Amino acid sequence: MLSSVHSANDIRIFEKEARSLSKAGHNVTVVARPPRAGDAGSIEFKLIDLPAVARWKRPWVIGRAATLLARATGADVVQFHDPELIPFALWLRGRGFKVIYDVHEDVPADIYSKKWIPRWMQPLVSLGVELVERSTARRFDAIVAATPTIAKRFRDFGAAVTLVRNSVRLEEFVEPTDNTPRKRQAVYIGHVSFNRGLVEMVEACEAAGLPLVLAGSIGAIEADWLRTASAMIIHRGKLGRSEIAALLNESLIGLCLFQHEPNHLFAMPTKIFEYMAAGLPVVTSDLPRSTEIVEAAGCGFSVSLDDKKGLVELLSLLADEPRRAIELGLAGRTAVARDYNWQHDAAELNNLYGRLSSVGAPA
Repeated sequence: MLSSVHSANDIRIFEKEARSLSKAGHNVTVVARPPRAGDAGSIEFKLIDLPAVARWKRPWVIGRAATLLARATGADVVQFHDPELIPFALWLRGRGFKVIYDVHEDVPADIYSKKWIPRWMQPLVSLGVELVERSTARRFDAIVAATPTIAKRFRDFGAAVTLVRNSVRLEEFVEPTDNTPRKRQAVYIGHVSFNRGLVEMVEACEAAGLPLVLAGSIGAIEADWLRTASAMIIHRGKLGRSEIAALLNESLIGLCLFQHEPNHLFAMPTKIFEYMAAGLPVVTSDLPRSTEIVEAAGCGFSVSLDDKKGLVELLSLLADEPRRAIELGLAGRTAVARDYNWQHDAAELNNLYGRLSSVGAPA
């Protein structure tokens, strides 16, 4: 597992894919940025930490170091997770390694959310990434796609694609019942930012008189803005997996109010599945994929971010009628166990490795 961007305790890379492959009997090494102290938990595989460098140096300094480390492990298969590593992954492929490109995001669409890229450059950068991915996709042994939209995009390029979604490990969450004690509070987990609905969440919860707990990393500008919020808005910072599970299991409503940006339209936010696993009703913005998931499961509501009054009314309804909130949450738990259980996606990943592992290690 090779990443120059993600830390070694990234949920998809570390907690799901690496652990599942190790459990299936593969000898796994994760080469990535170091995790926070105490975040990694028990480890059944080897970790190799990469140093932190400036963003502009990272693709070349870290990319070269990461690929040399990958080669030194004598791996049969290298699964890389960042588009900036494509040149180095091709170098490994040319030296006999089996190489998998794990695509977490629709990267050309995601470029438009990168505030550090000047707006006038974003279309050019997006087009450049599109051309690179299109021209190289078939040269890799497999593409692992995190969403159906990404999978279709790479299949259109003629690549061999396996869909491995960011679904939920149910064992992380206590199975909810209609008697599970809940606090009258809404919750949001994940990176806290304006384009992920920070302002909308805070203003709607304040208007509804509903406490809101935010759990995740936050940028400096957003943190400054959040200091102006009322005392009922609590930011707990980045939590460990067990702390997140405990927070969700005691809360009443899960929020996912992403704004209409290109990379959000057909994303499948893991937080929605985690809310469902914990038995929380979900209130999401009216993005196509998020709306489809919530409405199919009958586990919550989709609302336009322009309808501020409607959002406040929905939150007030769920907060004032906890029995209804619990019923919606239990429907979500049933749906996630049936349709978005990590066991299904782990099986797809293991099947892919089974097809590739018969090839011997490169010389």
